[in-house]
Amino acid sequence: MELDLSSLEEPQEIPHEFEIDLNCIVVTNHALTLEGINRSEDEELAKIEEGFAHEDFETVRSITGYLQNFYEDLRQAAHRLALVGLITRLQHWVERFAEQTNVKKDKIRDSLLANQIEALNKLLGPGPTPVSFFQDLVTVRDSIIHADSKAEWEHNGKPRRVANHYRNAFDVELNEEHLKEAVQKTTEQVKWYDEKINASRISAKSAGPSPGSP
Repeated sequence: MELDLSSLEEPQEIPHEFEIDLNCIVVTNHALTLEGINRSEDEELAKIEEGFAHEDFETVRSITGYLQNFYEDLRQAAHRLALVGLITRLQHWVERFAEQTNVKKDKIRDSLLANQIEALNKLLGPGPTPVSFFQDLVTVRDSIIHADSKAEWEHNGKPRRVANHYRNAFDVELNEEHLKEAVQKTTEQVKWYDEKINASRISAKSAGPSPGSP
């Protein structure tokens, strides 16, 4: 059998360090957690169907409904923890960029992260995702950590409210699509800043010392 090695001739894109960071700390861990939750739910439902095979439909539905709600709560907890991890890693990288560029952070937004992104945008140009997207994620993160995942709460006497698309009537409510979008947009934003900062460094080196400098 002849091996097809043609694909090896094509340039392979090396993942950005941030992508590796997220995959190790957030994405893979979240996927494995959901896999375990789903497997456990399937096993428990199978036991109920077998053990209550002769019970009436309403009794079985009541038992399975309670169990499904329990596992849905576990999935929701996994989504929330993944979001917290994502914003923590994004904060780490944005702080690194802010230190590298020595940007001045004006208090325009409600969070340090959003103000740092505003400052980087002012210096490097608008990133691919609006600052409001990240501010909304920070508010969700703060609710999870500081307010028991409530959709609305007070902090230092000021009302705070989770954006409508991340909540139900009372609590934070996330799904896998929310997380996929957040991972995609944070990755794009970090890579964009990194490319801009590296390009400015290369440009500065190419320009060389200014006339009259020692």
